[in-house]
Amino acid sequence: MKLILSKQIIQKWILYVAGGGTAALIDLLFLYIFTDIVGLHYLVSTILSFCIAFLYGFLFQKYITFKSNAGNFHKQMGLFFIFQIVWLGINAGLLWIFVDQLHFYYLYAAVFNKGLIFIRNFLMNYFYNFKS
Repeated sequence: MKLILSKQIIQKWILYVAGGGTAALIDLLFLYIFTDIVGLHYLVSTILSFCIAFLYGFLFQKYITFKSNAGNFHKQMGLFFIFQIVWLGINAGLLWIFVDQLHFYYLYAAVFNKGLIFIRNFLMNYFYNFKS
């Protein structure tokens, strides 16, 4: 049983990295577009890019990574949103510290922040939100 569970977790982790990595790239791409091309403040861009990447990330994790076809779509989306909105607040605060206080380039800080939260998000979704 432990071997099967370990194999299952590894398979889900690989899919999670693929889906989460793609969502992170979408988020970073739109962060760059909104900030450097459109000219919005990086914190406003962070919120807008989050909104775009959120739906993709939720659908990928629900249907591909965790294969959760249960009828509780709204509950799972709500929990996923809560996990992500908490992260958005933490991310915005860290971005402000890194960019405005420590003078890091905003995209470097955004990439660093995404790395910080990646494992926590997987564990929250695996053991709580999309628990089979």
